[in-house]
Amino acid sequence: MSKRKRPTPKEGGSSTPAEGSEGEPSVHVRPDMLAGSPDIFARGKGRPAEEAEPAAMSADEAPAESPAPVEESASVIEEAPTATTSEAPAAEPAAPIATTTPPPAYQPRPPAFATPATAGGRAGTSVALGVVLVVLGAFALIVQFTGFDAGGSWPLFVVIPGLTLLVIGFISLGTGALIPGAILTVIGLILAYMNASQDWPAWAFAWPLVAPGGVGLGIYLQGLRKHDSHLLRQGRVLMFVAALIFMIGFVIFGTIFKISEVDYGWFGKAALPVLLIVVGIVLLVRSIRRSRSA
Repeated sequence: MSKRKRPTPKEGGSSTPAEGSEGEPSVHVRPDMLAGSPDIFARGKGRPAEEAEPAAMSADEAPAESPAPVEESASVIEEAPTATTSEAPAAEPAAPIATTTPPPAYQPRPPAFATPATAGGRAGTSVALGVVLVVLGAFALIVQFTGFDAGGSWPLFVVIPGLTLLVIGFISLGTGALIPGAILTVIGLILAYMNASQDWPAWAFAWPLVAPGGVGLGIYLQGLRKHDSHLLRQGRVLMFVAALIFMIGFVIFGTIFKISEVDYGWFGKAALPVLLIVVGIVLLVRSIRRSRSA
């Protein structure tokens, strides 16, 4: 076997084997491979300036290419809302805007005393009061010149204004005077009875006839004038309640405690049985109505 002769190093040369010779292969690093590398690959003392300058230039150019991934991420972010909006349901069409007419020109409002409704109401009150005064004056003249006993008939000064208001309210001035007229009329009639019989303790059970009795009478007359079934029914209910309270008070104070010395005769004897019958009928009617409605 022939021995392979090793090459001898030249004088003043390096011991690195030449290219193509057998041994460890040499590694060549290009400047573009060092682009973007840390400072440990910067130009050293032992490297020439020619090799360091291309590396520096490539390092300067490298950040210009680095924003490419950022643009891709930005495009992804921009695409995300588009996908979300596409999945959202379509918005309902906006309602058409109603066209409003321009407000009318400002007109000064007339004072309250000049409004037709208030003027009409005041005129009606004045007329009713004037008629009542005229009727009272005429009755006073009759009493003075005919020798009529005004001492025993003084309740007429209450009954006559009440009847006058009822007539005025029912005929000409509407329903405003009906309730006061009904109340005055009922009071006058009760006073006339008490003045004639001297049964003044009867006020203990006669007051329900004034209210709600007189109020119910006025509402009932309003319903008759206006042909209103609701007012008619309301007036009947109030008058029935007044009569029922009157009967209860009469039984308690007139027949049980006997606060009055007046003998009521058959009315006093039949008051309690009639009251029981009326209350029983009311309860039966209410129970029948409830069963029918159920």
